Amino acid sequence: MELTNYYKLLKIDPSSDLNTIKKAFRTEIALYHPDNNTSEGARTHFDLLVEAFDILSNKDKRKTYDELLLKHSNESSMVITQIEKTSSQEYQYEQWQKEAKTKSKNYWAKDLNDLLLLDVFLEVGMSGLFHGVDSLLDGIGDSLDGLGDILDVF
Repeated sequence: MELTNYYKLLKIDPSSDLNTIKKAFRTEIALYHPDNNTSEGARTHFDLLVEAFDILSNKDKRKTYDELLLKHSNESSMVITQIEKTSSQEYQYEQWQKEAKTKSKNYWAKDLNDLLLLDVFLEVGMSGLFHGVDSLLDGIGDSLDGLGDILDVF
C-alpha cells in the first residue's frame, strides 16, 4: 500500500486549516478536471486530489493520517513509501482510499462548475439550513408550556 503526502499534493502546510485545504483543493481540482485537462495523467492526479481532500477535510481521518505520516516521515517524496498493513491505521487508510475512489468517479463525471457550486452550496447551505433552529425550538417549547398552563385550568 502506498502512503501519499497529501500536503505536498495540495501544496499546503501540514498545519493548514480547513479553509486553506478547501481553497487548495478547489484550485487543484480545477486544473485536473476533464473540462480543463485531458492529458494522460490528469485522471490519476484528480483521483489523488479527491482522496487528499476526503481525508484532510475530516478531523478524525486527518488525525489518523497525520499519525501514519509521522511514522513514515523520513521520506520526502510525494509517495512516501510502500507500507504493509500492520496496524488498524494502515487498514483504515486503505479503506478511505477506496471510498475516495468512488467519490472521484462521481466528481469526474460532473461538470466542473456544478462540482464547485455543489461544494459551495454544501459549505454555506448546510450551515444556513440549521441557523435559527434553536430559537425556533425554544419558541415551540414556550408555546407548549403555555398550552399546559391553559389545560391546567380545565
